[in-house]
Amino acid sequence: EAIFAIPEVIRALKSFDPAIPNDIACFFGLKFVRDLGLKTVMTGDGADELFAGYSYMQGIDNLKDYISRMSKGIFFSSNALGKFFNLQVKQPYLDKDFVDFCLKIPVKFKLRQDKKTFVGKWILRKAFEKILPHDIIWQSKRPLEVGSGTTKLREIIASKIDDEEFRQAKDVYQVKFINKEHYYYYKIYKKEVGKVPAALPGEQVCPGCGTGLRKKSGHCRICGWTKKL
Repeated sequence: EAIFAIPEVIRALKSFDPAIPNDIACFFGLKFVRDLGLKTVMTGDGADELFAGYSYMQGIDNLKDYISRMSKGIFFSSNALGKFFNLQVKQPYLDKDFVDFCLKIPVKFKLRQDKKTFVGKWILRKAFEKILPHDIIWQSKRPLEVGSGTTKLREIIASKIDDEEFRQAKDVYQVKFINKEHYYYYKIYKKEVGKVPAALPGEQVCPGCGTGLRKKSGHCRICGWTKKL
């Protein structure tokens, strides 16, 4: 079912980002909401970004500035997928007043070390301690694709592309494919969306696919290229 949904997800997002398994989980969640007959859904988008919920943030020296920069260009697939299902997606964590408030919270209250383990979103977890069970509040962070099981798709998809086809693809196309799975998504993108749009005057060129990026942007929404920290 998830594999058959991939073309719809790519068509809705206009992207062949390797994060597609994560987006598929979001796709089915929003589809479930639509099938219930609801018109509006509220998501937790932005919590990990604003409260240092990602493990990679442990190694960032000036995390406060990093979160501030990130907050100015956050994009979530739930917005595009919500439109696809004709749903109004509300994101309370991204309310401007709340974002401004979050940026004033010292990093020491967001990322804390408990014994030998770093705990992200510490202050957010504390805020809900009297509302939600302890095991829910203090569970470890897992990507959406891991919690939903869609991460299992990666090996299945990679098996659909043989070595020779992948070798030729890297020679033919101007896209820097990360792996076979990435190429698989690109093939669907070509069919469902078309060509990768060229960079416009004033835009920086994406090193991964050649499309245009905002100046100083560190992530391409089309191919998934991400600037190394």
